Amino acid sequence: MSVFYLKINTKLIITVKHHTLFMAAMLLLAGCATSPKPTTPHRTIAPLESGIRVDSLRDCIVAASFAAADFNWRGGNLDMTVFDEYLYDAVDVSMLQAGDTLIYEDKHMPVDSVGRSGSTVVINQGVEHGGAWLSAFGGGTYRAVTFNDHPVFCNLGKVNVILAEDFVIVDCGENPSDPSDTIRQAQKAYIDMLPGHRRDFNPMNTTVTIENGLVKEINRRWIP
Repeated sequence: MSVFYLKINTKLIITVKHHTLFMAAMLLLAGCATSPKPTTPHRTIAPLESGIRVDSLRDCIVAASFAAADFNWRGGNLDMTVFDEYLYDAVDVSMLQAGDTLIYEDKHMPVDSVGRSGSTVVINQGVEHGGAWLSAFGGGTYRAVTFNDHPVFCNLGKVNVILAEDFVIVDCGENPSDPSDTIRQAQKAYIDMLPGHRRDFNPMNTTVTIENGLVKEINRRWIP
């Protein structure tokens, strides 16, 4: 009787052991099927801080906008708005993915898609679809660009600057093949004679060179 009893219990033990192993395997498979995959946290990508300080323009070249009426010829100064380009760290741009947020033109742009066209990163299918283009620029940066590869500018604020007594205006012609004019004297008369559509200067085509806090040159180049 004792031998029979042992055989019965041995089979029972083996059966229970197999059942336990089977249940553990099923639980392991179920856990693998339902466990969420680790995800990369979404990030907010901001442009690099501008190195231009509007309240202390000493020795620099800045993109600017102003109109003929912003010159105070008697006082020898000019009211102008200063701009800088949107530049982004190349490492941040390389890590951009759907779900991130790009700060672009002072707004938060949700990133739905990221693609490439040559050296340009295409965000949300590009500018023509309400997205953005970030083009490799150098120095470990990407620059926000628009049509014709023109940079996108950030408004840094308005400032009153003093015109140096010997400041010059280097002005492009009406057409791309026209030579530039360098105006060293009678700058007021030159600007007053400009046709109405050329009396406005904008950051897309105008830079102002400042030395020791004084405007030394206003340079306007022809753009398409």
